[in-house]
Amino acid sequence: MTVTLKQVEAFHWIVRLGSLVDAAERLNLAQSTVSKRIQELEAILGTPLFDRGSRAVTLTRTGEALVPLAADLLKSEARFREAAAGPLAFSGPFRFGVTELIAVTWLPKLIVAMKAAYPQVVPEPEVDSSVTLFERLAERRLDLVIGLDPPANPEFKAVPLDGVHLQWMCAPGFGPAEAVVPLARMAEYPILTQSSGSGLQRLVLDWLVANGLTINRTVRCNSLHVLAELAAAGLGIAFLSEVYSRPEVASGRLRVIRTDPAIPPIQYFAVHRTGDLDSLSALAAQIAKECCDFSVGRPPLRLR
Repeated sequence: MTVTLKQVEAFHWIVRLGSLVDAAERLNLAQSTVSKRIQELEAILGTPLFDRGSRAVTLTRTGEALVPLAADLLKSEARFREAAAGPLAFSGPFRFGVTELIAVTWLPKLIVAMKAAYPQVVPEPEVDSSVTLFERLAERRLDLVIGLDPPANPEFKAVPLDGVHLQWMCAPGFGPAEAVVPLARMAEYPILTQSSGSGLQRLVLDWLVANGLTINRTVRCNSLHVLAELAAAGLGIAFLSEVYSRPEVASGRLRVIRTDPAIPPIQYFAVHRTGDLDSLSALAAQIAKECCDFSVGRPPLRLR
């Protein structure tokens, strides 16, 4: 009997994910099927690869020796398919995460570009905070994350994207009246921010602290849309994307407060794992770099 790629694939994902259950989910197979492939592989090799006496996934000495070889074999197979089939080599779901600001600006543009480049891929975007998305990337629940402030992880590669420009915004008649005000003046007013998991909010708040500003945070929520509504209702001041909020500013629902110094641009990154078997995540990160555009227009928010 000959070792098959499917058997090696089952072995690889059990080791990488730490359980047969997670490997079966990753391969979209029944647990019994994955277990059978491991049994077949061990029978062909004539030696066990896992220590059945341990509750956790524990490799035998032979299993440990085969881990890098299995990864190399599967990477070679993926490159072989990519060279032969080109874009059609990639198919099935592609799970990636984006933050809310991306979701309401250039996410549609990104999905259109991904489908044009790889017709058989099914994009599955997930919208959440950067912190949560990077956790899911580390857990291999996502293949790519487009977010802020990626963690220092040797298994991650971060591709720099454009930055977004933020401005303080509030309702007309609220806040300081001057055209440009010292940054310290913002401490006199209630500030509306996103919840603590937001990378965007954390970076701005860290910058404010570094500039000696202690702000009065009165409301926290996880939606930029809701923050804009609360600011327009006169409940406080929020820092929002100037381009994205242009319709509200033009209609008079919101006004911009410019400070000295101004909030610096906040850079986004497309982050993928370096150890993935195929190159789709890295290719998708480059597509994100080409599509990144926070100036994408939209209709005004319906503020009540």
